[in-house]
Amino acid sequence: MAKNNTSIWFRKLRGSYLPSSFIGLVIYLIYVAYIVAVVVDWYYLGHSGWVFLTTVLPVVVVAALIVQYIASKHSK
Repeated sequence: MAKNNTSIWFRKLRGSYLPSSFIGLVIYLIYVAYIVAVVVDWYYLGHSGWVFLTTVLPVVVVAALIVQYIASKHSK
């Protein structure tokens, strides 16, 4: 199945994906806002190392994997 230009949201660059459309940019901005919200919440909860390893790190890794998956499916 050939990809048309409307389904290309990201461009692959050295193993990473950069947004190349408005939709790709919106997805990245939502991702960054989510990561910032998680880190700010962790900081205000007392920012202990154990809480970071058990709650923040898995959430950040899963969010990164989801964005990478979406970008890989909608890239050229």
